[in-house]
Amino acid sequence: MSNLENKLKKIVNTFNNINQEEGYRDIKKLSGKYKKNIKVLNLLSQISQKMGDLDTTINSLKKILLIENNNIDLISKIYKLFLTKSLLDEALENINLILRIDKEHYESLRDKAYIYFMKNNFVDAKKFIDKISKLKDDDFFAYNIKGLIYLKNSILYGAKNYFEQAIEINNKYIDSYNNLGVCLLELEKLNEAHKVFKDAHKIDSSNTKTLINLGNVLSLQDNILEAIKIYNKALDLSPNNQEVLSNIAICYCRENKEREATIYYNKAIKINPYDYKLKYAFCALQLKLNNFTRSWDLFDSRLLIEKNKDKLTNFELVKNNLFENLKINPKDKCLILREQGIGEEILFSSVYQDIIDYFENIKIEADKRLVSVFNRSFQNDVFVEDGYYSKNSKISEFDKVIYAGSMIKFFRKKTSDFTNNNYLLARNDVIGKYKEKLSDYKEKLKVGISWKSVINIYGSLKSLSIKDFEPLFTSDRLIVNLQYGNIESDREYLSSQNKYLKIFNDLDLFNDIEACMGLLKNLDLFITVSNSTAHFAGALGIPTILICPKKSSTYYYWNTDSESSIWYKNIKVLGIENSTSKTIKKVNKILEKNNGFNFSN
Repeated sequence: MSNLENKLKKIVNTFNNINQEEGYRDIKKLSGKYKKNIKVLNLLSQISQKMGDLDTTINSLKKILLIENNNIDLISKIYKLFLTKSLLDEALENINLILRIDKEHYESLRDKAYIYFMKNNFVDAKKFIDKISKLKDDDFFAYNIKGLIYLKNSILYGAKNYFEQAIEINNKYIDSYNNLGVCLLELEKLNEAHKVFKDAHKIDSSNTKTLINLGNVLSLQDNILEAIKIYNKALDLSPNNQEVLSNIAICYCRENKEREATIYYNKAIKINPYDYKLKYAFCALQLKLNNFTRSWDLFDSRLLIEKNKDKLTNFELVKNNLFENLKINPKDKCLILREQGIGEEILFSSVYQDIIDYFENIKIEADKRLVSVFNRSFQNDVFVEDGYYSKNSKISEFDKVIYAGSMIKFFRKKTSDFTNNNYLLARNDVIGKYKEKLSDYKEKLKVGISWKSVINIYGSLKSLSIKDFEPLFTSDRLIVNLQYGNIESDREYLSSQNKYLKIFNDLDLFNDIEACMGLLKNLDLFITVSNSTAHFAGALGIPTILICPKKSSTYYYWNTDSESSIWYKNIKVLGIENSTSKTIKKVNKILEKNNGFNFSN
């Protein structure tokens, strides 16, 4: 045995059996003398890694790599160390070295996809994970990563499949359970998600993430008090967990418990002042309570919630006109932009007359389906199609560019400011057209129904089943369809029950807004869940009963406590307290009275 080998053996013995610090000093000293000796550098890398000195580990491996060019195992060790240090770019650089040598290298492709995932580049993450033609049968981590990437790319059933395979390989890997549960939430399968989170909790009852997920699904199921109990268990494990504090605050907001919500709101915001989802929830609570001074300062938080901000392609144009930065002057040449949903565009248009009267020079962009509606209703030719100014150089013509919702605080400062009724006008010729089409049913009460919200995330939380509406079908009523989207299965069900739903097959309820408005104007009453048609009915002054199935589906503009909306005086708002059937019975009693359906408050 050579003298060097004896020294290395002695260092190993010292490190393992006598004194780690002494052994570490000895190998570092020896490496200074044998700067290019692979055995010395290799031992230095091993000992330094055990001592937690990853910089020394990486440097020693790099020195070996200078001697052993293109050693894939060595480069793999280096990039995994960079991953441990969360140095994603450095890890990616070394992965690319491997892929230049072996473009099909399994772990490198997998981990490259993972790095892109961590960098929020979900498109490239999917590209590289899909380059692996077949994941290894025992690589549960790979299945989990592929599931996460698919989830972020909104390929939900594909993601679900990969998470399930990861669990099949390793049924103790709790991350896959939590990820599967989140995927099921996105698919709006709340009961299945609840079961998966409970399975994860059985594996590890002290996992904070699992407790948060359990609380989330309970909250969405309207089991809010139980959700708060679960969140408090998470808080016991992680007392300053901002996400938990925020979720508890949101639960109390849904319960309209202002004092408790304020306590947790202040705690959460102190930790993270940029929790815009919480700020918006707290704002919604203040709006429900008609505390407008406190609420409008937080209202622009809606724009900064991640999922909302991603949809706002023109956000850069308005970012300097948010919150307290926004000041208006009647002499400003002002451009008002629409926001992402047509329902809220209708809601916010309730201040358009005030805006038009205030500004000397104003233009308002609108969904192309609404331009003619707005120009007619407000008798002013200031409305143009979405993007007419904001998506080209014409934008420079304006002093201020502002989202419609951000203008409300200037014109709705107290309850008495909410005076708008019937502020949208349907076309008289279209009203007449549907009046003629319904002329054979003069003796019947004409009741429109809409039972689904099909656009927004968690739309099913706002939706009912056509079966829920069955008691409304009586011989003295004509039930008219106002449900957009695919209702073929609903039609078949009603037909099997000998229930007649009046459907205008030539009417595109989603795109032909003029026709939809004309039909609404011919109704005695409209019964609906929260969707865009509900907003049209409100703005047209149609007597409307709006049903909110869950507290999580109740927005600031629907108040189930007062059974009203200050935004639309003609809408009666009903929450479902005990059962849907009891609520429908309540609706039926209102219909039986048939007293003109005056819901003004």
